[in-house]
Amino acid sequence: MMLLKENIKEVATKKANEINGFIVDVNISANNSIEVLFDKVNGVHIDDCLSISRYIHSEFDRDVEDYSLTVCSPGLTNPFKVKEQYFKNKGKEVIVKKNDGKRISGVLRDLLANDNVILDVKKKIKNTKNYSLQEIVVSLNEIKETKLKINFK
Repeated sequence: MMLLKENIKEVATKKANEINGFIVDVNISANNSIEVLFDKVNGVHIDDCLSISRYIHSEFDRDVEDYSLTVCSPGLTNPFKVKEQYFKNKGKEVIVKKNDGKRISGVLRDLLANDNVILDVKKKIKNTKNYSLQEIVVSLNEIKETKLKINFK
């Protein structure tokens, strides 16, 4: 029996939904090392990761299929992989890299049902030290990657 990404994701998603979270991604290496990336709107706690880990172990017999399992948050520096991450990070500053190479830095206002991402972008007003906020709309299919902008202050 081979462990399939879809099977792991299905089981992990069931438990993630129970604890008001969502699965960002599941990766399985050639040597059956499984990594489950899990997130929650109000942040990931170690107990959440343990809960999902135990649930996966209860569903897949290690005597039948030898594997190692890591359940963790997706990390602040990794690009978004699922729509839920856009909802989780509303109001936060993000950097959107478009397919054409252009970058847009702004505050993530929303992800609409039509897959349009709305950003509030600061634009400098000519010949002044002032800024205006400009609403920029970018379709998800124009986006190569979106990452949180980390400010070290």
